[in-house]
Amino acid sequence: MPIEPSGSLVKRWVRAAIGITVIALGLLLAVTIMQSWRASESALSQAVDTDMAGLVDIYASGGLDELKLRLGDRTALATLDGRQPHYMLGQVGDQIIVGDQGGWPPLSPTNSEEGFVTLTDGTNVYARATRLAPELDLLVAREYAPDTAAIQRLAAIFLATAGAIVLVVSLLGWSVAKRLSKRITTISGAFREAELGGEPVLDQSAPRDEIDVLAAHSSRAIARCAALARTHRHMTDHIAHEIRTPLTHLENRLVSWQRATDNPAERETFERGRQDIRSVVTMLDSLLDIAASEARVGDCTGLKDVNLSALAESLVELYEGSAEEAGITFRTQIAPGVVLRGEQMQLTRLLSNLLDNALKYVPRGGEVRLVIGAGPVIAVSDNGPGIEAALRPFVFDRFRSGTPSQGTTSHGLGLALARAIALRHDMRIALMDSDKGAHFVIKPHALWDQEGDSA
Repeated sequence: MPIEPSGSLVKRWVRAAIGITVIALGLLLAVTIMQSWRASESALSQAVDTDMAGLVDIYASGGLDELKLRLGDRTALATLDGRQPHYMLGQVGDQIIVGDQGGWPPLSPTNSEEGFVTLTDGTNVYARATRLAPELDLLVAREYAPDTAAIQRLAAIFLATAGAIVLVVSLLGWSVAKRLSKRITTISGAFREAELGGEPVLDQSAPRDEIDVLAAHSSRAIARCAALARTHRHMTDHIAHEIRTPLTHLENRLVSWQRATDNPAERETFERGRQDIRSVVTMLDSLLDIAASEARVGDCTGLKDVNLSALAESLVELYEGSAEEAGITFRTQIAPGVVLRGEQMQLTRLLSNLLDNALKYVPRGGEVRLVIGAGPVIAVSDNGPGIEAALRPFVFDRFRSGTPSQGTTSHGLGLALARAIALRHDMRIALMDSDKGAHFVIKPHALWDQEGDSA
């Protein structure tokens, strides 16, 4: 059956590359914003501390009146960097002496605490509070709206750039993935063409990279394998024809000699010779069928939906008479509507081989059972002598057979052909353990894998 991928490896690589790019840019943005904010906080702290140190010196040298005067002057000034200053001078108990706010922010002057706070009028600032005297507190603050705006602009520019990078990576990635997928599809197409028996197309262009080298080597290998397979089939057909022709002539001569003689012993000898010839032709046909089935494993050409239930019912009608004549009970359990995609002629041969094998080895008074179930599952079992322990590991090999109970001969190709036909239909045949007789089961590989059984 054709092998189709459940997904594209190249596309997964491209999606992974895009995802990694997005994650990397996201981390870079986070680090950049964090470092920028830390730098802004450091600059604010330094500005506030410098201003605070100057005011402490003014208070130490000029006293409270001089400090009030200077605070008024500084409040009226507009800074060049946009970080508008705010000052508050108050007594313990939140009584404001100088300042444009109605209340003291949540900073402790005792510990000279600093940080980001919101003033009573809603202005966001970075401030430090310190105690100048036992009953006198000072607060110096700087607005940081310009810093926030700058970081937002930086983030917007970064996001726009990152989006452009992701877009470029995506376009390049999907473009490369499309070209690579097309080249890989060409290689897969050559394999599929050879599998279906066609002639793979060889790429004669000069290799540009390692993919082209792989394609060239693959094309040559496929073409060589296809040529060898065709040669093998032609030779096999030719040999089969060359063998059949003299055997047919020889059988015709035996027929003529058999008719020309009145000696019963000679007529019996000629008949045995004809039977041997027919046996050789049958063996040859079986070997060719096995080779043809094995060569077409995975090939869906010529397959169609076959009603396995109806096919089995028609075979039952043919084998019931043979079983009754041999004194064997033939039981069936055929589920209706079981459908299998395959070749009807080969499936008929598969069931016939299994039933022939069972009827051949089961003695008179025994029982043969045929089961067709959903899945599909095919089971043929009997209560005969079974298969010798030494033969069980090789039961599906060619020219391996036990001793038939009915005195008939066997080339040991029936089960080998059954195995080849099962594989041709993406199924597996197994000899199951049983207390008595032989028990063969055929079902798709997926069902074997689910149940953990092995053939």
